[in-house]
Amino acid sequence: MTDLVDEDRPEAVGRADTVRGLRVFTLPVTLWACVGALVLGLQVYVFAAWLADSGYRIEKASPARGGGDSERIADVLIPLLSVVGAVVLAVCLYRRCRARRRLTFDALLFIGLLSASWQSPLMNWINPVLASNVNVFGAVASWGPYVPGWQGAGAHQEAELPLATLSICMTAMMAAVACGRGMGLAAARWPRLGPVRLIALGFLLVVLLDIAEPLVSFAGVSVWTRAVPELTIWSGHWYQFPLYQMVASALFGASLGAARHFRNRRGETCLESGAALLPEGLRPWVRLLAVVGGANISIALYTGAHILFSLMDGAPPDRLPEFFRPAAGY
Repeated sequence: MTDLVDEDRPEAVGRADTVRGLRVFTLPVTLWACVGALVLGLQVYVFAAWLADSGYRIEKASPARGGGDSERIADVLIPLLSVVGAVVLAVCLYRRCRARRRLTFDALLFIGLLSASWQSPLMNWINPVLASNVNVFGAVASWGPYVPGWQGAGAHQEAELPLATLSICMTAMMAAVACGRGMGLAAARWPRLGPVRLIALGFLLVVLLDIAEPLVSFAGVSVWTRAVPELTIWSGHWYQFPLYQMVASALFGASLGAARHFRNRRGETCLESGAALLPEGLRPWVRLLAVVGGANISIALYTGAHILFSLMDGAPPDRLPEFFRPAAGY
């Protein structure tokens, strides 16, 4: 990850910064922190209801899907590699924070993405879009049915892979860092590029980084059970891949990359703007809540795009094994 500018060193505040002025300048970080607090409150409610109702219980299925032992090894190896990768990344971020004696934006973003991973089942809000293999190590029943307003399948019917989802957090983190770094290099090379062009450039960069994602479908951990045929490669097969997934991922990654790149005169991102004017003891907590809120809003763009596409006529894969749940959407 690239080095960041000093985030916690505000410039001198003149006498004109009255109490009223401080309220204005700290408004952005306060609003984002409120979003983060609301999202965390919703998560606590959903997971409490999920645990209290034993909603995590899901029935396993026959492991055979034509590949034998190799698939069974992948079912264990993939989530374990995700956990190891997340731990390694967390240790690296911790060491950087300790060396700088403060929480860096990247560390906050990593925590925010871990928090935002709770939205994983929400793309199945109305129609089943993504089905997971119930035999993957760590598979549980989805907590989606416990989210207020849920319209998808009921409790115990969908599988969720919280361990494997850690790889998505790491991928999003790397995409955000790469996108932010790319936007920084472009801004240095072409100073006249405005914010809109820089964000568009970041969007295209994430698409290019995501170019190999269709091959991930062959791992058989999760499959797309509803996809618009005209916008899907290998349509009708269990490994079909909707190309608009790359667009949705780019919306997600580019928004995080832009948040990482654009900073004010105090070195704060748009999510943290005004945090440097807060009391020192309160500052890290408000920054954390603000980045949690921003990460959740960012992934909501990704989730919302898939929900919208699920309202179109989608083609389910043929001969989808029973251990992929929910079942294919017609």
